[in-house]
This record gives sequence, structure tokens and C-alpha cells, in this order.
Amino acid sequence: MPIASSQQALKLNFKEDTLTTVSRDVLKAMAKKLGFNETQTVLFALARLRDEVFNEEEMEKFMPLTKKHHEVIAKAEPRRRGKVLDSLL
Repeated sequence: MPIASSQQALKLNFKEDTLTTVSRDVLKAMAKKLGFNETQTVLFALARLRDEVFNEEEMEKFMPLTKKHHEVIAKAEPRRRGKVLDSLL
């Protein structure tokens, strides 16, 4: 399972705008338009790309809890018996 840490840093070298690169000026403009800071904008863009590149089954290995995990947890949850009382007295 990948290590999730906010301490991991990635250096970006901006270039001129092309099909596969983005300039710093464009990043700033996108951030302003979205109401994000530059880091949030980069992470948002990467999350959108992730959703396009990976199918749902491939995505499950990156997510902490998958839909299947939630279903298993819900099935294992004990069923409530009796009725809820307003007070113990």
C-alpha cells in the first residue's frame, strides 16, 4: 500500500505551454479561476487525471477503504435489537 504523507515533496520545473507541459503563468491563472492556491490546483488536476487513467478496480488499491470494504463492514455490523429508551430512569 502506498505511503500517504503530507511531507513528500515534488519539484516542478515549469516550461512553455505545450500539449504535455504547463507554464507557471497558466497555473496561476487556473488557480485564480478555481479559487485554489497553486498546490491545490496541481493536486486537483492530478486527481482528475487519475480518474481518467485508472479504472475503478485499479483505483481500489490506492484508496484507503474501497466500496467493497465498506460493504463488508456494513454486513459485519451487529443488528440492533430492542428499542431505544429516552432515559434509563
